Amino acid sequence: MIDTIVFDVDGVLWDAATAYNRCTQYVVERECLAMGLPEPHITLDDIMAFKRVGGFNSDWDLSWTLVVLCIARAQGRIPAPKSWPELAAESRGEGVGWAQDYVKSEAPSFHALQERFNAIYWGADRYPAIYDSPPSLIHRPGFAVAEKPFIAPDFMPRLTEAGVRGVGILTGRNRNEMRPPLAQIDFGGLLHPDAIFTAEHGSKPAPHLLARLLRILQAQTAVMVGDSIDDLRTALGYRQLATAQKTASVFAVQVAAADEHSYWRQAGADAAIADINQLPNLLANGQWLSPHH
Repeated sequence: MIDTIVFDVDGVLWDAATAYNRCTQYVVERECLAMGLPEPHITLDDIMAFKRVGGFNSDWDLSWTLVVLCIARAQGRIPAPKSWPELAAESRGEGVGWAQDYVKSEAPSFHALQERFNAIYWGADRYPAIYDSPPSLIHRPGFAVAEKPFIAPDFMPRLTEAGVRGVGILTGRNRNEMRPPLAQIDFGGLLHPDAIFTAEHGSKPAPHLLARLLRILQAQTAVMVGDSIDDLRTALGYRQLATAQKTASVFAVQVAAADEHSYWRQAGADAAIADINQLPNLLANGQWLSPHH
């Protein structure tokens, strides 16, 4: 029944989540030290709390937000007992717009922080190949050295056997950052060259991005595969579009740890898998598909 798959990249096709989270942690600690702020004491679990609530699909947005919150906490605008997970819940998925209410003129430059984050993440050795320019600071090795594909070599052929005829990408990575995944993943001819939507096209969970991809792919029945709440909201938002704006039926599959599957199903996902390599079998099975989509 499924002829088209739209993939998120990080955490789905590409193993980069831990590297990005550790870089976020490092960058926030570094920024706080440079500004003379108290140590932030942000754990990887704290970072995931913000990502789960939505609005922080961009690691730049999250890093800037955490620095802003550190400034606000140091100035007494955030009570000391309030934990990072409590602040994440307070944001309610509103992202940087919510964080801006905590600071005014004291807010650090987003662009400057973004540049430093990129230099640290990619490292001095990889940065020039990604951005075609020297980094703003020298850092070795970059956190990106830990990146690698999630998918097995037979993944794309197995998708073809399951009936998939077209693949698209909807990612928060920018065009340059997509170079490593595109160079190392063999899509077996399934990836449409015009169906690679990066940060330059817009940000999730805007459903019109998915609608454009599905038109390009001439999809009839598609699956959006993601690992974040913004990915799921993209698929669910597409279903709410006016009939004239929709060209395909869309199902949502989340890649998540086994103990999180019930959460994602309750949130609206049609299925959850622990490993992206389980997707071809899921498609072939078909019992999870519901006709009401």
